Amino acid sequence: MSTSVGLYGVSGASTILSKAIGDITERQTQVSWEASEGTISETIAGLDDNTESALSLSPRISEISSLSSNITVAQSRLSLTSSAYSSMASLAQNLAAAALSMESTEGSSRSAVDANATTASADLSTLGGILNTSDENGYIFSGINSTEKTVTYPDGLATSNLATKINSIVSGLTSSNAETILSEATDAAADNSDSLTVFSASLSVPAEDAGSMGVSIVTGIDGQTTQIGAVATQGSQKTSDSTGSPVRDLIRDMMIMSSMKGMSYSTPGFTEIASQLQKSLTKTANSLIDAGTSTGVLQDQLTSKQSNLTNVQNLLESQMDMMVGANMAEAATQASDLKTQLEASFTLISHMKDMTLANYI
Repeated sequence: MSTSVGLYGVSGASTILSKAIGDITERQTQVSWEASEGTISETIAGLDDNTESALSLSPRISEISSLSSNITVAQSRLSLTSSAYSSMASLAQNLAAAALSMESTEGSSRSAVDANATTASADLSTLGGILNTSDENGYIFSGINSTEKTVTYPDGLATSNLATKINSIVSGLTSSNAETILSEATDAAADNSDSLTVFSASLSVPAEDAGSMGVSIVTGIDGQTTQIGAVATQGSQKTSDSTGSPVRDLIRDMMIMSSMKGMSYSTPGFTEIASQLQKSLTKTANSLIDAGTSTGVLQDQLTSKQSNLTNVQNLLESQMDMMVGANMAEAATQASDLKTQLEASFTLISHMKDMTLANYI
């Protein structure tokens, strides 16, 4: 101490101690960070030799985390879609059973047919609600135009222009034109004009074109995307007995059955149209079941992909932790030592203020 005083004087010694206190305080701040946050630096730039590696891992981890979040969103949408398909398939199966019963003597009585027609009419409103299922991202069957309702007036399907048109077609039933009735009803259900369509304008397109309107989300590191929602009107090319869209076919069949009110086994062509309806509803139910199954398969694939992404993320985070992680026990010890040094330095400076030059000689 006397050497230092001789060279720098009392004020010089105080300056040296003040500099030392500054260094100790800076180191104490660093060690406090390590002890509280578990990393050796507040920023990646402070990692020295590990900076480059940490810089490359950080965005990769963020990317994988984002992909995993996307898959979570996709799974939620797909779960709703699968449930909706299941509900629609159930409606189709129940009506197919009703149509089959109408081929029997008991089931073809006017009262039984009227009951089935009433059920079909009510089911149209139920179907409208299913098709307008939504989540936080919009209507699940509206594709990229998810802010638009899939069905414009879901509660009014039974009284829509399309229902009125099909009712008019069915009223012309004879003993020899059941297939023609189904074909004409199919043409009406596939009509995309504003006057007949029950869907939003953006969805009122041919079935084979609607599939391209599905919403996709990035779920792969290589930029791979997954379509996370079906489009209500999607399907294959129209034929004489199908609109190409299982959903549209279901709407058509419900409207045909609801138009059969007042008919019975004595109505010309009744058995034939009931048979046509049963076959169509069974086919539609199977198509909807297949769509639901495909959705489930996609969910399983995404679950596996998300699991793999999680494993990779955990591995990268472990590597990152090795680069930036602090030794907590060592940090705690250093924090205690630095506190002691800092207190001693402040005490020494305090004593120096009351000392004269004679105290240093």
